[in-house]
Amino acid sequence: MSYALQTTPLPKGQQSRAGGQRSFTLEEAIQWVKAERRPPQRKGRGKVITVANFKGGVTKTTTSTLLAQGLAMRWGRKVCHIDLDPQGSATTLYGYNPHAEIEADDTIIPLIQAYVDGEPYDMRRLPVQTYWPNLDLIPASPQLFNAEFMLPARANLARPGDVRFEQVLHRGLEPLLEEYDYVVIDTAPTLSYLTINAVFAADGVIVPVVPDMLSFASMVQFWHLFSDLITGMEEFGDAEKKRFEFVDVLVTRVAPNKPATRVLQQWIANLYGNRVIPVEIPETDLARNTNMHFQTIYDIDKYEGGMETLRRIRNPIDQFVDLVDAKASRSWGQGEIA
Repeated sequence: MSYALQTTPLPKGQQSRAGGQRSFTLEEAIQWVKAERRPPQRKGRGKVITVANFKGGVTKTTTSTLLAQGLAMRWGRKVCHIDLDPQGSATTLYGYNPHAEIEADDTIIPLIQAYVDGEPYDMRRLPVQTYWPNLDLIPASPQLFNAEFMLPARANLARPGDVRFEQVLHRGLEPLLEEYDYVVIDTAPTLSYLTINAVFAADGVIVPVVPDMLSFASMVQFWHLFSDLITGMEEFGDAEKKRFEFVDVLVTRVAPNKPATRVLQQWIANLYGNRVIPVEIPETDLARNTNMHFQTIYDIDKYEGGMETLRRIRNPIDQFVDLVDAKASRSWGQGEIA
C-alpha cells in the first residue's frame, strides 16, 4: 500500500499520526478495491439475486442486506436492493420508516399498477440513494399488500400476448439491469404473488436456513413448493422454461456449542449436497445487537471487543459475498448457465 500511496492518484485517507493506522471513507475504500482487486467487469445485463425462504426468522433480510452492502463495498459493484416484504424490514435497516415515510408510489406498486392498466413503466425512476455509495434502494411499505390483489385480478383478465403475472417484475427490471451490476431482492416469508415474481425474475436464488429442527422441516417444505411452482408454471399455458444460474442454501445463525447443530448441519449437507454454500454464518451477540440498532455487521467500524474480533466475525460474511460475486460474474458475456 505504501508504494501505491506514493505512485498512484488513489485516495490517501486520513492518518492520525506518523506511522499510525490510516483510515478511509467508504467511497475511498471502493476506489482502492477497484484498483487493487480489479474485479471482472459486467458484460451485458446485470444479475438478479433473490433471497427467499417461506419461513421467518432465518436472517433472510439480514442476508440480503449484507449481500447488497458487501457487493458494493468489497467489489465496487453498483447495486439496487429491492424490498418486496410489506413489513419493510430491509427498508428500516437503511434508515427509512416504512409506515410513516414510504408511500405506495415509492415502492414497486407503480409497476404493478402499470401492469393492471396495460401500460409500460420505467423502473429507473424508483431507486433512491442510500447512505452506502454504489447502493440504491427501492423501499417497501405496508401498501405492498395491495399487489396480492392487483396481480391475480389482472391475471384473470389476461388476453393472449399479455405479460404473464409472474413475469411482471422480470420485464420491469430490464432497464435497471442496464445500469446496475446487481439487483438484490428481499422477499416476504410467504409464497405470495410478489415472491413468485421475485423468483421468476432471478438469475440466482439464495435460501438462508437455520440449523434447527423447525427450520429444517420448513426448508423441506420450501423446496417442494419451489419445485412445484417452477414446474407448475412451465406446464401452464405458454410459460417460458425457467432456468437459474444457481439456487444455493446458506446456513446461518450457526451456534456450534449446541449439540443438535452439527447433526442438523450434516442433514442439510446430505440432503442438498453441492447446493450448500461452503460458508457458515455464525450466531454472535454482535450480530444480534446490530439488528437491535437497525445496523448490520458492515455498518460497524469500531468494536469494543477489538478489531481482530470484528474481522473474525466479518470473515464468513466476506467469504459468502465473494463466492456469490464469483459465481454470478463468471457468466457475464458467456450466456446463461443451464
